[in-house]
Amino acid sequence: MRLVARDQNNIDIRNCAGVKESYEVLANFPFSSETKRMGILLRHTLSGRLLFYLKGAEVVLRDKVKPKVRPVVDESCQNLAREGLRTLVIA
Repeated sequence: MRLVARDQNNIDIRNCAGVKESYEVLANFPFSSETKRMGILLRHTLSGRLLFYLKGAEVVLRDKVKPKVRPVVDESCQNLAREGLRTLVIA
């Protein structure tokens, strides 16, 4: 995916098929050191579908990831951490 345009109320992306998608920003949840996460609530302009993206520290978001995927997320985060990189999880 590629970001095409972004302002406070709208986001336009070009998806992996090369099709432009537009979203209305309904709410932002800024990063908090207390919750160690941030989020955004979007509405897909054409379908009206609501999407909520959440990103944050892997220790906080681990429980938000499907149980089948957790071992992959854990291993990926551990490998990146061994290289000295910070990790975030998007759910």
